[in-house]
Amino acid sequence: MRNRLTNRGMWRKLVPFAGMWLALTAFGPAVQSAATAGHFNPPKHYYLALGDSLAFGAQLGKFFQEVSSGTYDPNSFNTGYVDDFAARMKSIEPRVETVNLSCPTETTSSFQSTCLFRALGFALHTNYGGSQETAALSFLRAHPGQVSPISIDLGFDDALLPCAGPTFLVDVACIHRTMPAALQSVAANLPEILAALHKASPSSEIVVMTYYNPFFVEDASTDALVSTLDNEIAGIAKAQDMRVAETFVPFNRTGDEATTLCTLTLMCPGLDYHASDDGYSAIATQFWTASGYARLGD
Repeated sequence: MRNRLTNRGMWRKLVPFAGMWLALTAFGPAVQSAATAGHFNPPKHYYLALGDSLAFGAQLGKFFQEVSSGTYDPNSFNTGYVDDFAARMKSIEPRVETVNLSCPTETTSSFQSTCLFRALGFALHTNYGGSQETAALSFLRAHPGQVSPISIDLGFDDALLPCAGPTFLVDVACIHRTMPAALQSVAANLPEILAALHKASPSSEIVVMTYYNPFFVEDASTDALVSTLDNEIAGIAKAQDMRVAETFVPFNRTGDEATTLCTLTLMCPGLDYHASDDGYSAIATQFWTASGYARLGD
C-alpha cells in the first residue's frame, strides 16, 4: 500500500528534496523501557540530542505549510520529544541547556558523512557543516565533563529512504525488501557511532531510542519488521552498557493498536508517520524512564 500527502503542485517544486524527506521517519518496537546500565550519570550543563526527524520534532503538515509560505523556521518545531525530555530534566537541574544537532533524513550512514537536509538549504536547530557525527564529537571534546545525557535515534531511515518516491509516495511493501540491508547497515554503523560518542565523553549518559511502527494502520505485518530492527538497535546499545528508551509498547501495544497510533501519530487522516504532540510527549516519557532521572527528584 502507499502513503500520499496531497497538494501535488507544491510537491513538484520539492521533488529533489521529497525522496530524502520521506526518510525523516524513524519507527519501531523495542525490548525494554530501560536498559540496565552499570553506571549513572545525572544531567550536567548540556543535554546533547542527536538523530533524525523525530529528534528534530518534525511534523510534515507544519513543515510544508512553512515552506510554501516562505516562513520555515526550525525553532517552530518545539513540541518534539527532545523539548519535552529537556523540560523534565529542568525540574531537577534548571541550568540544563539543550544542544539539538538532529538532522531530518538522517541514516546511520549519513550521520557519518553529510546532513542532507542541511545540504538542501534547510536550517537545523543547531547548524553545522559536514556530518552530524563530526559536530557531535567536536562539541563533546570542547565541553569535557559538561555533557549528559546524550539522546540518539537512528536506524529506520536506513530502510525507508530507498522506498521514498519523488512525490511523497511511500511504498510500504518496499520496506519488506529494504529491511535486510538496513539491518546490515545498522549493525555495521551504529556500534561505531555509539562507541565514538562514549570515547569522546565517557561521563555522558547515552540513551538510545528504538522505534514505534506507524505503518501498522496500513500493513499489520510491518510490526514484525520494526520489531527486528528494534531488537538489533537495543542489542547494540546494551552491549555498550547504554540505556534504551523504547517506544513500540506505548504506541503499538497499549490499547487498540490502530486507535492508539491515530492518537500518538499523525497517520489519521494525514498519513504523516511522525508523532503528534501527544506522541512526542509519550516518547519523552520513555526517555525519562530509561534515564532513571526520576530518582533525583525524590
